[in-house]
Amino acid sequence: MNYEPWPDRVVRQNSCLNTAQTAVLVPVVHVDGQEQLVFEVRSSKLTWQPGDICFPGGGIEEGDNSPLEAALRETREELGVAAAQIHVLGPLDYVESPVGVTVWPFAACMDTHTFTISRGEIAETFTVPLPWFAATIPEVYKIDIATKPAPGFPSDMALSRQQGWKQRRTYDVLFYRYGQRIIWGITAQIIANFLSIRRQMQAL
Repeated sequence: MNYEPWPDRVVRQNSCLNTAQTAVLVPVVHVDGQEQLVFEVRSSKLTWQPGDICFPGGGIEEGDNSPLEAALRETREELGVAAAQIHVLGPLDYVESPVGVTVWPFAACMDTHTFTISRGEIAETFTVPLPWFAATIPEVYKIDIATKPAPGFPSDMALSRQQGWKQRRTYDVLFYRYGQRIIWGITAQIIANFLSIRRQMQAL
C-alpha cells in the first residue's frame, strides 16, 4: 500500500466542552517612558464576573472573521481607541478554561493610554508596569474539578450510577496582587504566558 502523508493542514480545536469562544487583547502602552499593561475593571452591573479585572475582549461573534478580529473589535468598542492606534505583535497560547470559555489572546502595542470607556461594560481602567510583573512570582492555588452526570445521561452507563460529584483533577489558579488590585484566574494565566513568550521573542 502507498502510505503518503497528508498535506499540511491547519490544526483546529476538537472540543467536547461546549465552551464559549472568546478573544482578548493584551495591550502594552508607554506611560512616562515605561512599558505597562492595560487592564479593565468589569462593571458591577454585569452578570458574568462583575468587578473582576480583565483584558479588553469578549465573545467571538458570527461577523468576526477570526479571533483576532474579535479581540480588536471588542477593544475598540470598550476603550474607544481607533484601529490605527493598535499594533498587533502576535498571538499568545489559547486558554481552555474549566469555567466554560476558550480564550484566544493576542499581544499588541497601543499608541494611547487615554480611553473613552464603554460604561455599560467597564467601570475603569488602570495600568501596571511590565517590570513589576517580570519581577513578581504569582501566588498559585488549587481548584478541584469534579463531574456529575446531567439529567438525561444514559442510564446504562456506569457514570449514571455515580452518587453526587466525583473529583477528577485539580488545576492551578494564579494570583498577582498589585497594591489593592487582585489580578487572578484566566487573566493572570494569560499574563504569565505573555511574559514567557515575550522573553522568547526578545531572545531571538
